[in-house]
Order: sequence, then structure tokens, then C-alpha cells
Amino acid sequence: NITQIVLEKLQGYITNYRTQKVKQDLEFTEKVFSEARESYYKAQRAYAAFEDANKNIISASYRTEQERLKNEMTLTFNVYNTLAQKLEQDKLRVQEQTPVYTIIQPATVPLKAASPKKPLILIGFVFLAIFGGIGYLFIKDLFKPQEETEVLEVE
Repeated sequence: NITQIVLEKLQGYITNYRTQKVKQDLEFTEKVFSEARESYYKAQRAYAAFEDANKNIISASYRTEQERLKNEMTLTFNVYNTLAQKLEQDKLRVQEQTPVYTIIQPATVPLKAASPKKPLILIGFVFLAIFGGIGYLFIKDLFKPQEETEVLEVE
């Protein structure tokens, strides 16, 4: 059915138009989120490797390096966590910006033509013709040249 095809195309176009910007924002957030996740996992692995390699060592340089790695891991986790929240917000914004379509009444072909009303048009033209004819008969005498009447003299 052509109506259904046009309806789907129009809905798709409107949806893309209204959600284009928020979808771009979502894609960007997903990309940055993936990078932050990898950075966080890398910091976790570095901290764990340092802890495993330096068990039972108590020195200032060890504590300093441990603290630095822990702070780096905490920082990357905070960035990762913030981006995770932003990612969810962007997903919600896409959902909010996506229009909802409702077909109140599907398109149907009417059984009886609504217009033009042929009998009414016919009656109107009949009256118009009658009044036009009567008007013509009255007006034609007004524009008829005056004929001089000749008086015949009887001799």
C-alpha cells in the first residue's frame, strides 16, 4: 500500500531529523567511554602488577609509587564513572528526542464522494440558465436600435 510506504518514509525522515544531533553526541560519548574504560583497566593492571611485584617491601619510594598508581587508578575510575553516567543520559536523550507516532484513524477510500455534488450543481446551472435567458430577453430590447416608425399618410 502506497500510503503505508509514504508514512514509513516520512516517519523515518522526521525521526532522523529530530534525533540526529543527540545520536552524534551519543556516538561521541560511547567512543570516549570506551577509551576511558581501557585507560581505567590499564591503570588497574599497572597497580595490581606493582602490588604483586613489591609484596613485603616497606620503603618510601614504594609507598610513593603505590600512592601515585592508586591515585591514577582512582582518577581514571572517576572519569570512567562520569562518562558511564553521561552515556546513560545520552541514551535517555535519544529516547526523549525520538518522536512517537500514533495513527488515529487509518486512511480509507470513501464509499460515497463528498464533493462535487452533481445534482446540486445541475440544479444551480438550470436556474442560472433560466434567469440568464429571462435577463437576455429583457436586456436585448434595451440595446436594440430604435427603429423609426414611418407614418403613412393616407391619401
